[in-house]
Amino acid sequence: MASPDSDGFVRSFARGLSVIEAMGSGTGTHTVASVAATTQLPRTVARRILMTLTELGFTVSDGKSFRLTPKILNLGMTYLTSLPFWGLAQEVLEHLCAEVKESVALSAFDGQHSIYLLRIPSRKVMSLRLGVGSRLPAYATSPGRVLLAWQDEPALAHYLATVELKPCTRKTVATPDALRAQLAEVRDKGYAWVDGEFDEAVCGLSVPVRGDTGQVVAALNVNLLSGEASEAKATKRLLMPLRESAERLRAMAPNFLGSIGQTSSRQVALVQS
Repeated sequence: MASPDSDGFVRSFARGLSVIEAMGSGTGTHTVASVAATTQLPRTVARRILMTLTELGFTVSDGKSFRLTPKILNLGMTYLTSLPFWGLAQEVLEHLCAEVKESVALSAFDGQHSIYLLRIPSRKVMSLRLGVGSRLPAYATSPGRVLLAWQDEPALAHYLATVELKPCTRKTVATPDALRAQLAEVRDKGYAWVDGEFDEAVCGLSVPVRGDTGQVVAALNVNLLSGEASEAKATKRLLMPLRESAERLRAMAPNFLGSIGQTSSRQVALVQS
């Protein structure tokens, strides 16, 4: 595995990717100074990367600020469309959405965030405006809690040592000890229920999706309007359909699901190296 100190690590490429990630945050328009501050790169380096991205058509500039162009979607869609699992998983989520009549999503862990791989919204008006690629704080969301609960101890310890557990709402569990207690409860119950910790108007129920060797590699969740149902009512109505759908996903593409877990592990190991 390539590390920042190995011959196989291309530092300039890594820096370019960090700039692209930085460009996707905030208002969408950035300056050389703001990108340099976010990525911790020298301004001269940030400027060269931004100029290269502009020349390639991934960003546009008015001379002072830069913003991403739709061409950047090619990078993400190349990953999604290369997966034979993609269409099959979408069918599973669409069926689940129709059955429970709530928004559903499939998420993976990148070492810091819960990331939507697929999301099927319901017709209900929700306060969240999220889609494929949205990154959410793992500690404050039900899919994130599932993804964290089955991390091995070194990975979880690293996460707790590096993440900023800032309250998103007045309900957010935002201390390492309290979060560890919540994760132990998730492992014991086999699901995560989070109500109003990321968005006060939204609650969610999530279950693990396992790979071919039994490891938790993704999370499948249903979002509800907060106040519509208690944990007991939500689990009674939704837990069985969620678990059945998670098993369908596991049966369809164990090799693909296993690759998600391996990717997450490599990212954590790379950060720790």
